[in-house]
Amino acid sequence: MSGPVEYKPAQPAEPSTIPWVLLRGLAREQRHWGSFPQRLAEQLNTRVICPDTPGNGYRYRDTSPQDIHGTLESVRSELNETGPFNLLGLSMGGMIATEWASCYPQEVGVLVLINSSFANFSLPWQRLRPPALCKVLASLAMPTVKREGVIFDLICQRSGDRRETLAAWAGFAHECPLRRSNFGRQLYSAARYRAPSAAPLPNALILCGRGDRLVNPACSAAIARRWGITLDAHPWAGHDLTHDDPDWVLKRIACLQERAGITHS
Repeated sequence: MSGPVEYKPAQPAEPSTIPWVLLRGLAREQRHWGSFPQRLAEQLNTRVICPDTPGNGYRYRDTSPQDIHGTLESVRSELNETGPFNLLGLSMGGMIATEWASCYPQEVGVLVLINSSFANFSLPWQRLRPPALCKVLASLAMPTVKREGVIFDLICQRSGDRRETLAAWAGFAHECPLRRSNFGRQLYSAARYRAPSAAPLPNALILCGRGDRLVNPACSAAIARRWGITLDAHPWAGHDLTHDDPDWVLKRIACLQERAGITHS
């Protein structure tokens, strides 16, 4: 694996269909999406592109930039096309997606943020709950499986697949180990990110899980309020909303794309 992974529907999409780009968060890679990208490709009959950010996944040997804009430019340079794209970003991935829509609005059709936060909209202890931060930092010294178990319990509320998910995540970590220096650089870049005061696009949606143990859902509410756009809050899901209730997320993305009327370019 040496570049962005692409998912396609069983029936070939129309050539003019706008592909989706999915962006993961801090210290996560594209394989952490699980089956969600393929399900999105099938439901919307479109291509779904999943790049990794520098320092994560197939790019684990790279040095993570110390700012979100640098991460964005690195991701954009990897893609073999210039868009337009529909963007979905989870957590820090939402910051990258927001920066993309702000700097290159002509490249973005729809913007969906999941459990994200911005330094100029929310307080630091809302953006990363102190008990969660302590657990994450302590987990860095733990064996891989135990560390991934700590992360799972922080970001997931649905636990029926915990054993198999941890086995997969531990495999990812062994294949593509995250350097502590890169973790620190990513944390620093996310902590500093400041978003535009107005929504960068008219077609945007904010999603959050009320059961998020990592980031206070008030952060998503602050984005929706400041930008004057829709907030959909899941009643029990956690930070990794696409793991906890992918059907709920897929339904809201489909509705947004239908309302936007830009399924095709």
